[in-house]
Amino acid sequence: MTHRKSSSKTELLAPVGSVESFFAALENGADAVYCGLQEFSARAKAKNFTVDEVEKMTTHAHHHHRRLYIALNTLIKEKELPRVVGIVADLAGIGVDGLIIQDLGVWRLARTHFPGLPLHASTQLAVHNAAGVRMLEQMGFTRAVLARELSLAEIGAIRQQSTIELEHFVHGALCFSVSGQCLFSSAVSGMSGNRGRCAQPCRRSYRNREQPGYHFSTSDFSALSLLPQLLKAGVISLKIEGRMKSAEYVARVVAAYRLVLDAPESGRKQAMQEAEEQLALSFGRKSTKGFLTGSIPSAIADSATQGTLGKHLGQVTSLRGGMIGFTTSDRLHVGDRIRVQPQNDQAGTGFTVRELWLEQKKQKVVKAGDFVRVRIPDKGGFFQVGDTIFKVGGKAAFTLSPEACRATLDQVAVPEKSPAQKEILAQARAQALASLLPGAAPPAPSVQTLTVRGREPQDMRVLDEPGVAELELMLTPETLAGLKKVDLHRADWQGRVIWEIPPMLFGVEWDEYRRAVGMLAGQGFCRFRVNNLGHLPLFAGLSDLTLLGGFRCYTLNSQAALAWQELGMAELTADLEDDRKNLQEFFRRSEHLPPLAITAYSPLVVMLSRIPVRGVRPGAVLRAEGGEGYRVFQHHDLTEVLAEQDFSLLGHLAELKGLGCTRIIVDLSQCGAMSARGKQVLAACAADQPLPETTTFNYRRGLA
Repeated sequence: MTHRKSSSKTELLAPVGSVESFFAALENGADAVYCGLQEFSARAKAKNFTVDEVEKMTTHAHHHHRRLYIALNTLIKEKELPRVVGIVADLAGIGVDGLIIQDLGVWRLARTHFPGLPLHASTQLAVHNAAGVRMLEQMGFTRAVLARELSLAEIGAIRQQSTIELEHFVHGALCFSVSGQCLFSSAVSGMSGNRGRCAQPCRRSYRNREQPGYHFSTSDFSALSLLPQLLKAGVISLKIEGRMKSAEYVARVVAAYRLVLDAPESGRKQAMQEAEEQLALSFGRKSTKGFLTGSIPSAIADSATQGTLGKHLGQVTSLRGGMIGFTTSDRLHVGDRIRVQPQNDQAGTGFTVRELWLEQKKQKVVKAGDFVRVRIPDKGGFFQVGDTIFKVGGKAAFTLSPEACRATLDQVAVPEKSPAQKEILAQARAQALASLLPGAAPPAPSVQTLTVRGREPQDMRVLDEPGVAELELMLTPETLAGLKKVDLHRADWQGRVIWEIPPMLFGVEWDEYRRAVGMLAGQGFCRFRVNNLGHLPLFAGLSDLTLLGGFRCYTLNSQAALAWQELGMAELTADLEDDRKNLQEFFRRSEHLPPLAITAYSPLVVMLSRIPVRGVRPGAVLRAEGGEGYRVFQHHDLTEVLAEQDFSLLGHLAELKGLGCTRIIVDLSQCGAMSARGKQVLAACAADQPLPETTTFNYRRGLA
């Protein structure tokens, strides 16, 4: 159960979604690789690996002085905790070089029972400022995978205020939303991106005033030209995205970045040119440097650009004899990879070209303008005339077959553990399993406490309404200014107001909020709701305050609840994505846990982004092909994308009470607590009656 020490040397970190990708990455110069298991991986659609395969891959990597990290970076349901314990124990025994995690329940189990296992904070944790990185240090993480919304200057400032390793993406696909802050896929299908099952609704077309556009489809990230600046800013690990990509893609991209990293200063220009030529053959989307340059690039999301990967070749014009026919707009070789994209927004089908036919003859290559027929693989998809064809991969950069890679891996000899090592590991596993909380029927609450989330300080009047216990307000410059217009002489109001910290605080914003929190505490306000690890240091040195966790402090299991409690939370909020069955399992352990509030009504923010949606009026509805609508708002340099239908569990309050829920939140921040709509919602809450034109999200259908 020994672990290799982390290196201070720059690391080129490659994605591995298959055995072929593993060997392609090592063969082309990756210092380390990261991969997922067949469970609890944020890329559930990748091939992924068994524990036995990971053991052989780790042994092989260590033999060649490389490192292997496992991404166990999804949110975990209560019933999944015993399985997670088993997996973490296995990985600790194997001696993987790091565990990349999002769920703080996994952090607590690993830190407590497997302390030798190095922990990396996934970008899904949305750590985006120095305060958040310092929290990770205090929690025992060895590495922070930074949010992709940071500039070089912001990364440099984080480095100056922390000492743990910093990792940052340098190449691959980008998300429109801040990682870990996206509920879009979950809202559309019940398949959660936070659970590794993203259906990529952001890549689809949406109509803005009947004009279709790809408003949420981002360009691909490429920071090749900024490698020296990233290293100077303090990034030690340069991460390539692409666990869903082919081995050829991994080989080509790793080789390109290796070329630039290893080039002497005098040869860097030539190396950069050669590397860019290599990357051009990987046929990604249009590239962007993202936020690194300190400004929002205009090309990061272009509504006129379809989200499909690759170079456009043409449209299918014939289907016969097991082949598709089309006129190609570019040279095409046997061995190239193509993707056939249907005319709707569904995922396309990619495959390697094995046969090319020009007229009645097989060819190795055809030129632009030729009418060519391509053999469809036996397990090909369903194709139609009119489908679009893209080239997504050039001539082979990695030639080992899957069978050869598998045979090589099978020959790896795993060193035998000593009886003492096995005993230590077995004891740790047993202790971890024994630490899981027992289930029991929760005591039935006699009353449910109601917190109303308001829009402005004038909404404090709602505290005089029957049944309303607390008012929650988002802490913004506007609400602080509005506070001056409110009579605060009522002694009970300060103790009944909760100030919520906005989820993202970039750069100097954090210092401004530190001052605001101190001012409010000085005025007698004592209750604050946090949404990110970077919020916790805001309250350092302040006494007699109560900290509450927002739903973005994701708590799908009892171990996560205990973790947040240990970090200072007196109350938590259920994830909006959660479903009835998991809530029931959670409340069976509630006597050991801090109270869990459930949101009974709220606008449904499906994406939170630093990317502006250009050409769309604030509040305008973007409508999907299926008819569902999404409203776009811009607040304090952040974009919020809201589902047209609000989330509501009104009509289910008695059922929630039966589960054991003692605290209810009604979010009226969009309409205002004292507005006509606000009063309608509160009346429905009092009567426990459902509201029309709302959605229960995953509560009934389940969270995948």
